Amino acid sequence: MEGELRAFVPAHLSGFFEVCPSPRPERMGSRNGGPCLEVGVLTKVRLEEGKGVEIFIDGKKTEAKTSSYVARSFLGDTEEEFHLRVEHHLQVPMGAGYGASGAGALGMALALSKWLRIRAWKREAIRMAHVAEIRNLTGLGDVGAQAKGGLVIGVRPGAPPYGSWRKIAVPKGMWVVSCTLGGISTKEILSNPEMKDRARSLGKKAVERVLAHPSVRTFLEASLEFAEGLGLMDGELREMVELFKKFGAIGASQTMLGRGVFGFFPEESLEKGVEELSASLGKGMLIKSRVSARGAHLL
Repeated sequence: MEGELRAFVPAHLSGFFEVCPSPRPERMGSRNGGPCLEVGVLTKVRLEEGKGVEIFIDGKKTEAKTSSYVARSFLGDTEEEFHLRVEHHLQVPMGAGYGASGAGALGMALALSKWLRIRAWKREAIRMAHVAEIRNLTGLGDVGAQAKGGLVIGVRPGAPPYGSWRKIAVPKGMWVVSCTLGGISTKEILSNPEMKDRARSLGKKAVERVLAHPSVRTFLEASLEFAEGLGLMDGELREMVELFKKFGAIGASQTMLGRGVFGFFPEESLEKGVEELSASLGKGMLIKSRVSARGAHLL
């Protein structure tokens, strides 16, 4: 059994999240809210005779522990031996709140589960990638949203069949613009009991608010309230939020978890807004994208 498969998984920005603990990783996760983007992670998986796993991110060989976990989980159940070469090509920064680790793990899981002819292969791929994120403390709720696509609210935490997600309609012509100044350690935040308690309380309030009044504006308002309450937003990020709104965004908030800001722009103010943001910020990485209508898929 030799060959090559490719997958695309959209980046996912979270505006808020409610930590939902469980002793079972399939049921653990978060209820969160945020848009999937038309940029993300392209993954190429090549399976050939031999033994071992090699993972590359943008051409550089790396440990990639979340993807490695997925590889071991799938190949550990087969009696045959394979050499697996995985190439992740990132269209968004790693470790900056774009769900890049979940995207890489899910793309790889989709390819392997299809290849190995696993029953209910898509559902199994989502489950395995979600568990990989939980086990490695690299994420809580990106994978389910990335599988679905759109502006997604996590209604119930966990992997299928436990988790469930709901899309919120995004008006035609709406764009997402994001800017990152760097990353925040997801592992550090998820290991901090006080921070997890705060996120649980604030996140629950945000999820219920958006589900009661599902709209882009409500999502953005709930996100900003969550970010201010969680206490990770500093003066520089607060100034960026105000710049986004000044230059045409209908609302903006901090990327969870990252030192960055995202906002929604109507198409008529997009180009001017991006131009003025680029001139004002002068650093960081500005990304503009429509909300991805489609979730993770094989190419």
